[in-house]
Amino acid sequence: MTTSLLRSVLIATGLLLSSAVCGSELPGRWTVTVENPDHLVVATLKVKFTDKQARSCMAGEWRVLKVISATTRDKDFFPTSEALAYRIEDKQLTMGRNEICDAYLWLRGPLGGPSVQGDYISFGLGGGTPLGYFNMSPAK
Repeated sequence: MTTSLLRSVLIATGLLLSSAVCGSELPGRWTVTVENPDHLVVATLKVKFTDKQARSCMAGEWRVLKVISATTRDKDFFPTSEALAYRIEDKQLTMGRNEICDAYLWLRGPLGGPSVQGDYISFGLGGGTPLGYFNMSPAK
C-alpha cells in the first residue's frame, strides 16, 4: 500500500470513529476550571467521564459526567452540584447541565490536544448567551 493511500485510509477511519468517542476515550480524572468573562476562575471541578447514558432534554448520545470534587466562589455561576452530562461529536466536547429543558449551561471546546479550552454558554429557547470560558486538563 502506498504511503498516500495508507494516509487516506487512516484519515477516513479517524473521521468515522470521531463521532463514536465515549468516556473510555477520556480516561482518568480531569480538572475543569470555569472562568467568568474577565478570565477569573469561579469554579474548579475534578471530573470523570463515564460510559453511562445520561438523562437529557437534548437529542444525541449524552453520557454522565461524574463530579469527584468541586469548589466554587459563586454557587449560582456553574451548577457544580447538579447532574452533569457530556457528549463528543465531530471532535467537539460539550458538557454541562442538560436535565433542565431550555435552560442549558454548557462548556464547549474542541478536542485534539492534551487539554481542552473553550466557552461557557447558556442556551435555551431565546438563543445562547456567553457566560465565560473553561479549561480542562488531566488531573494531577
